[in-house]
Amino acid sequence: MSNNNEHGNGHSHHYILPDKRAVKIWAILLVLTIITVSLSYVNLGTVNYLVGMLVASVKAGLVAMIFMNLAKDHKSNMVIFSTGFLFLFIFVGLTASDLWYRGDVFIAKGTPLLKASHGPSKFKKPWNSTPELVAHGKAVFTQNCVSCHGDSGHGDGPAASGLNPKPRNFTQDAGWLNGRKPSQMFKTLKDGIGGMASFGTLPQDDRWGLVAYVGSLHANPLKDSNEDLAKIGIDPSKEGGGEVVAKTIPVEFAMELLVREAGNPK
Repeated sequence: MSNNNEHGNGHSHHYILPDKRAVKIWAILLVLTIITVSLSYVNLGTVNYLVGMLVASVKAGLVAMIFMNLAKDHKSNMVIFSTGFLFLFIFVGLTASDLWYRGDVFIAKGTPLLKASHGPSKFKKPWNSTPELVAHGKAVFTQNCVSCHGDSGHGDGPAASGLNPKPRNFTQDAGWLNGRKPSQMFKTLKDGIGGMASFGTLPQDDRWGLVAYVGSLHANPLKDSNEDLAKIGIDPSKEGGGEVVAKTIPVEFAMELLVREAGNPK
């Protein structure tokens, strides 16, 4: 291995990597690779992720510093290289925060494999708008919807100009593909429609709150009949509506089922 290094006298020379050092670094990289592979057979929870990233960083550093001769290169290149690692650490930190707090990725033994995605509603009849429900919906709207639909729900948010079809103007009568009754808006939020993705992952209180707030933006809000509510699986005789919520299973268990189906018990 060689590398041209500039010196103050205007001359340059080639740095030759000694064979013994190359063999030592190769042996270290081999050991680190064995550690990485061994981690796939051990379940240490989030520690697997940390150790794996640490080993990968050490291996990358050794390759760059020794085999790429960055250690002997101009110092400015070292700064550029180190800056790349800084952005890598920022990326790892952001993704790790999602991984560690996702909820059902790492699950303790004995935890039920099936669980409801959302708990019961804290509102007795959330399909009936109340000031409390509207206030709750406004907070959810501000967090999730303003960028497209705008502060006042006119479809003029900062991101609206780049969307096709354009975001709904909630103050108008026309254009509601599913209708603008509370149950119909609730179904739209749950299933998605047109250019809008599903918001079914939101707790039902958040979705009913959005329905109440969006309804309050219109001069003539509509109401549901019992038949309307029944179409979306809501029993108005039950407190909270008795919504049938989706069931989820942990990611690890889903992967195990896939392996079993493929005929590989290991």
